[in-house]
Amino acid sequence: MRPASGLQPAALRDAEPLLAIEGLRVRIGTGTRPVIDGLDLEIRRGEVVALVGESGSGKSLTALSVLRLLPPSAAITGGSVRFGGDDVGAMRPAALNALRGGRIGMIFQQPLAMLDPTCRVGDQVAESLRIHRGLSREAALERVVALFREVGIPAPETRLRCYAHELSGGMAQRVMIAAALSADPDLLIADEPTTALDVTVQAQILRLLDEQRRKRDMAVLLITHDLAVVSALSERVAVMYAGRLVEEGPTREVLNAPRHPYTKALIRCSLLQRDETGALISIPGGAASARDIASGCRFQPRCNVAATSEHAHACCSAEPSLECCSGQHKARCWSVNAAPTMPAVEHSA
Repeated sequence: MRPASGLQPAALRDAEPLLAIEGLRVRIGTGTRPVIDGLDLEIRRGEVVALVGESGSGKSLTALSVLRLLPPSAAITGGSVRFGGDDVGAMRPAALNALRGGRIGMIFQQPLAMLDPTCRVGDQVAESLRIHRGLSREAALERVVALFREVGIPAPETRLRCYAHELSGGMAQRVMIAAALSADPDLLIADEPTTALDVTVQAQILRLLDEQRRKRDMAVLLITHDLAVVSALSERVAVMYAGRLVEEGPTREVLNAPRHPYTKALIRCSLLQRDETGALISIPGGAASARDIASGCRFQPRCNVAATSEHAHACCSAEPSLECCSGQHKARCWSVNAAPTMPAVEHSA
């Protein structure tokens, strides 16, 4: 699949953002440091933006913050989230309920775990239509059949009477996609939509998402750690590490000419490159948590550039800001103006 194409850069610059996250801070429990720390991210209508990073970087918490669905132990302590110009944080419960599943659809991780095992899947999707579209039960079920057919579920009249345990992982994901699309949202949040699916089913789900977002002119926030998925679907990518964006820009430019050492390392890992001993290249150490973030650059303890960089002292003592490299491409690195050294990245179609 080719990288997604959508609005031209000039049009994107001129368009008002559909979703605007500004200075978002999220804290868990009594932790002294936020797990999401000053996140800025915008998505425009019809645009597909991928949010990339290792597990624990704050990707899913960002999505849950947009919908105000954070777990009880987490709280937004700073910043704002605006959708269609409205402050989500100031919304009353009725407005929030209209937003969730209405103007914003979400595909959660692990679809089989998200579906109610005691309720037929057709009734679960129909419930969303009854809430957000005011349809009768009969009209809602009729619409569910059409949605199931649209997302490639065979024999939809029969499948809507199934329970979650009777579905394969791929079929359950199609049900979740149908539910997320049922109210014709302006924004779809897809959180690791191909996790735990085999390669063939992954490709089918990616094609389905791409077809539906083009057909509906729908914005998508794609949360993933898989750069092949990023290459296939997104127009713009934001790379997240330890609660901060470390690189952001047009997908092709970021993947083919990354500027941040973390992005470069993720690409090497995704390409299954090997070192001189034949061992698969990996990123040394573990992803930083809010409890053990180093002084200076957050990636510095794992960075293969910091020790030899002319900016080594700064890497260890002060955190860089997100600076423009070229055009819409930004990176948070003291060596941000250094010429990119990565080879062009080619992902299979």
